[in-house]
Amino acid sequence: MGREVSAVPEEFRSHASEKDWKEIVAWVGDLPPLPHVAAQALNLIEDPDASARKLTELLGRDTALAARVLKIANSAMFARQREITTINQAIMTIGFKTLKGIIVAATLRQLNRKYGQIEHMVWENALCTAVACRLVAYHLRKPYVEELFLLGLLHDLGKLVLLRQLPAEYKAVVDRTTHGVTFIEAELDKFGFGHPLIGALVAKKWNFALGTCQAILHHHDPSFDELDAGLRETTVLVAFCDVIAHSLGHGHLEGYVDVGPSMIVLAESVGIKPDTLEKIREETETIFVQSSGTFN
Repeated sequence: MGREVSAVPEEFRSHASEKDWKEIVAWVGDLPPLPHVAAQALNLIEDPDASARKLTELLGRDTALAARVLKIANSAMFARQREITTINQAIMTIGFKTLKGIIVAATLRQLNRKYGQIEHMVWENALCTAVACRLVAYHLRKPYVEELFLLGLLHDLGKLVLLRQLPAEYKAVVDRTTHGVTFIEAELDKFGFGHPLIGALVAKKWNFALGTCQAILHHHDPSFDELDAGLRETTVLVAFCDVIAHSLGHGHLEGYVDVGPSMIVLAESVGIKPDTLEKIREETETIFVQSSGTFN
């Protein structure tokens, strides 16, 4: 299993000391593989010859996954005027890239069998960030709405993995964040690495593009010099939307650091004025509340 994730880009290795790598690789390698239908669907989505018909036939083999796709396609996130009643309609509505994020998100939800307060907190942040990503992308007229939605869902993938692999230890990390310490600071103190590294490694193991892995890796340092201009732009937007989610109270417990100043800085960097920012926050909260049961 370790060989699957050991050949990582050198950039990934700068996020942890050499002595930690055997442990990190073991944790990632110990994750269960994606369920058969989910794995096949992800591969099919990457196939340039893939069609909605093929995906419909494939998803029809997993009734639970198919039901979740329908549920999400009909959620407030996509603001459909008419109810989507078939998998084919759902695929055409949400698009292939968004479908990929939904499949992974649904699978991760199943992997975290225990669903307590902390798991709920992390999922709320993922969903709220994804909602904000769609709204911000539309507002800024970006052509990569689906990519941003996917990254919003996946940006804290590493937290879900750490919760599954080290639940007691990660609860201690969360406890520290209630005393004005960020997740990254608490994770580095506890483990010697943070959740972005674990998330990037898992995304790589599950065959996501390197750009997706890098956006996950750098969503807490979006101005990383070695990112190309396009990837830096999407990473900054994901970081911004993550902070929007936190500003609305989704993703942390009471006592967390004030994210207001960083939200204002990031808003300015992406070209969003204060009055527009408040409208986006309000709309994000409304859609989030209407969609909050989507991944339950």
